[in-house]
Amino acid sequence: MKKVILAAVMVAVLITVAGCTAENPTVVEEVQENMTEEEIECEEANEEHEHEHSVEIEGREMKALSVQEVADLWEIDPEVLLSKIIAEFDLQKEYDVNTTLEEIRQAEYKFSPAIIKDLAEEAKSQI
Repeated sequence: MKKVILAAVMVAVLITVAGCTAENPTVVEEVQENMTEEEIECEEANEEHEHEHSVEIEGREMKALSVQEVADLWEIDPEVLLSKIIAEFDLQKEYDVNTTLEEIRQAEYKFSPAIIKDLAEEAKSQI
């Protein structure tokens, strides 16, 4: 009898835990309340651009890379990638291929690294 009760309790706990770990819209809304509008837009842009790329790299890792390093990963011309980035975000300051993505994000526009992946894929397809 104790085994049956123990099994029933374990099932109840598992059901409860599973329900607690399911995506909760209220939690998502609370997290978004603490985010700036720019961070929310960046997150939404990231979701829109999440699809397969020929190079697998996390966005947070990409932010630390220079335009040259990103171009090297995709085996494309860094000047072409830089001009695509400048055009995409209508950047106003001067950048070179040694500028990191995070430097650009901090200076002008907090773009999603996923957009850079798309620009790199586009440049690669034009080779």
